Amino acid sequence: MTPPATFRRLTPVHTLVLLALVLLATARSAVGTRLDSLTVDEPWHIVAGVEYLRTNDFRLNPEHPPLVKLVAAANMPATFTLRPKSALSDKGAERDFVEETFFFDNDFRLAQDRARIAVWTLNGAMLLILGALVASAFGMPWAIGTLLFIGFEPTVGAHGPVVMTDLPVALALAIAALTAARLIMTWQWRWALALGLAMGLALAAKHSALPGLAGIGAFTAFAAVWQWHRQRRYLNTLALHAGQLAFVVLVAIGTLWAFYGFHFHAGPNGADDFNRTMVAKLGDLRVVRWRDLLTALDRWHILPRSYIWGLADTVRAGVEGRGDNQHLLWGTMVYGAPPWYTWPSFILSKVPLALLGLAVVGVGALRRTITTPLQRWSTAVVLALAATHLFALSGSLGTYAGVRHALPVIVALGIIAGAGAQFAWQQRTRMSVLGVGGLYAATIVMTVRIPRLWEYHNELAGGTLNAALAFGNEGLDLGQRAYEIKQFSDSAIVPTGLPTYSSYWFGEEQAKALKLTTARKVESLADTNRAGIYTGFFIYTASDRRPDPSSDWDPAKVFAGLTMVKRLGIVEVWEGTQTLPRTRASNLFRRLLEYVYDEKGTDYAMIATKATEILDVMPWHLPAAIELGNAYLRMGDRAAAIAAYQRPFAHEKRGLLGALVKQELESHIKRLESGEAMTAIPSIRSPQLE
Repeated sequence: MTPPATFRRLTPVHTLVLLALVLLATARSAVGTRLDSLTVDEPWHIVAGVEYLRTNDFRLNPEHPPLVKLVAAANMPATFTLRPKSALSDKGAERDFVEETFFFDNDFRLAQDRARIAVWTLNGAMLLILGALVASAFGMPWAIGTLLFIGFEPTVGAHGPVVMTDLPVALALAIAALTAARLIMTWQWRWALALGLAMGLALAAKHSALPGLAGIGAFTAFAAVWQWHRQRRYLNTLALHAGQLAFVVLVAIGTLWAFYGFHFHAGPNGADDFNRTMVAKLGDLRVVRWRDLLTALDRWHILPRSYIWGLADTVRAGVEGRGDNQHLLWGTMVYGAPPWYTWPSFILSKVPLALLGLAVVGVGALRRTITTPLQRWSTAVVLALAATHLFALSGSLGTYAGVRHALPVIVALGIIAGAGAQFAWQQRTRMSVLGVGGLYAATIVMTVRIPRLWEYHNELAGGTLNAALAFGNEGLDLGQRAYEIKQFSDSAIVPTGLPTYSSYWFGEEQAKALKLTTARKVESLADTNRAGIYTGFFIYTASDRRPDPSSDWDPAKVFAGLTMVKRLGIVEVWEGTQTLPRTRASNLFRRLLEYVYDEKGTDYAMIATKATEILDVMPWHLPAAIELGNAYLRMGDRAAAIAAYQRPFAHEKRGLLGALVKQELESHIKRLESGEAMTAIPSIRSPQLE
C-alpha cells in the first residue's frame, strides 16, 4: 500500500501554476527561435510524417521513430502535397526527394509555422506532465524550480518548436523515470500500465531512448528484489512484481507497434521500399554483436522493420561513428576515440553557469529536502536514467550532434536543481531565497540578449560569439540562418549578379526556393577547374577560421583575396576571388559520392580517375581512397585495389583514420591478398553517408 502523504494531490491552483510555467517556457522558446529557419533535418521529418499519416507507409526517414513526425504532420494544412511514390536509390536521393517536395511543391513557410505550433504543443504537454509528477512527489516549490530550470535552459528552448527527436525523448525518459518510482512504491497495476506507456512513448520518440530505458528498467528490477529481500516477503510477491515488469515491457513494445500501425513491414501492403534494403543496411554494421542482434530482431519480427532499420542507422552513425576520428574540445583537436570528458564538456559549455550553479545547489540540498520513500526512489531512478544515458554516450563515436544528444541528462539536472528551490522554500531565510532566486535571475540576464538560443554557449566556452573556436559540432548551428542569408542576399548579393558559394550547411533545395544565387563549385564530374579559381560571394562559418593541420586547412590561404562583408552569428559572408585547389577537390568528391550512391553510377574507370584527381590534391582524403579502392575492386584490378585501400595508412599520423574503418580496410586488404574471388568481396560503404 502507499504510505500516507506519499503522493501530494494537486489542486486546481497548482495545475494552473504549472500550466503558467509551461506557457512561460514556450514564450521564452518562441522569442529565442523567432529568427530560425528550418534545421537541415526538419523538411525530411515533416514530409515523412505526412506520408506516414496519409498512407500508413513508414519507408521515409526510418532513421527516427515516428512520434514527433506524426505530431507535426497532424497540423499540416490540407493543401500540403506529396509527390508520387518512387524508388529511392540511397540516403542522398531520399533527402533530395523530400526537400524538393517540401520546398518546391508546398508553402514551406506555412508548413514550418504549423509544425512549430504542433511541436510546442507536444513538448508543452509532456513538460506539464513532468511538472505534475515532480510536484506530486517532491512538492510545488521543487516543481516550480524544475520547470524554471528547464524553461530557461537555452538548448531546451531552442528545441521547443523544432521537428526533431531530442527534446521529446528527454522529456519522455524523465516521465518514465518518475513513473517507475511510483511503481516501486506501490506495485499497483495502474502504475505498471503508466510506466509501459511512458516507455513506449520514449521508444517512439528516438532510438537513443534505449540506454535510459534500460537503466530505468534495471533499477526498477533491482528495487523489486531489494524490497523483497529486505521485507522478507514470500516468493510469490517477487513473482508478482516480475510479472508486472514483464507487463511493462509488453505495454512499451505494444505502444511502439501502435505508432507503426501494427504492421511489421514499412508499408501496409508488405512492401519495404527503404532507400537501402534491410539486408544491406544490416550488412553495413561493422560491430558484429550489433549486426547479429538486429538481424535476430528482424528475423523474429520482434519490432517493426522500420524501427529496426532506423536502429541500424543509429548504431552505424552514433555508435560506430561516421568515420570521424577527431573531436574539437575546448579549442584542442583530439584524435581517436572521444575522451571521457567529451559529453560532460558539451553540457558544461552549453548550460548557463547560473543553472549549473543551481544544479550544484540542488545536489547539496538533496539530503535536507528528501524526506519520503517516494522522493528517495524518484531521485534514485532519475540518477539511474542520467547515468546510463551518459554512459552510453561515452561509448559513442558520434560526437557530431553535440549537446542535443545529452538533453536527457540536462532534463535530469533540472529535476535535481529543483531541490534548491525546495530548500529555499523550507528555510525561508533571506540568504537562501536570494541565493536561489538570484541564480534564476542571473540566468535570465545571461541569456536574454542571445537572439538565437540554439547557438548559446556560456562563458567557459568563450561565449556565444567565440564558441566556434572551442567546439565544432551541431550545438553551434544546424542550418537555421537561411532566412537572414536570404535578406542579406537580396540587398547586397543579387544586385551584383555574382554567384554565392556556400560552405555553410543548409538545404540546397531551400536555397533555390529562397532564390539565393548559390552555385556549386563543382556542378558535374566533367569539371576542369583544377586550379580552384572562384569569384563571387562565399559563405563560411566562424569555425572555418580555425586552422586544422591534420587536413592542411590554413585560413590564411582560404581567405586570401576575400573580404568579410557580413557576419550573421556563426555565419560569415565573404566577397572576392578565391584560388584554392583543395576546396575544388573536396567539392568534386561531394559530386562523386552522388554519382556512386545516389545515381548508382557504374563507370568505374571514371570513378577511379576522379578519386585519383582528388587524392592528388589531398592525399590523406580517406573517403576518396575508399572509393578508389572500390572502383578498382569492381574493375577486377586486385593490385590497384590493394594499393588504394592501403593509401590511408600512409597518413595515419594525421589522426583521421578511425579504428573501425581501419579494421574494415585491413579486412578487405587481407581478403584481396588471399586470392579470394573479387566478385565475392563487397565494396566498402562510405562512412560519410550515415
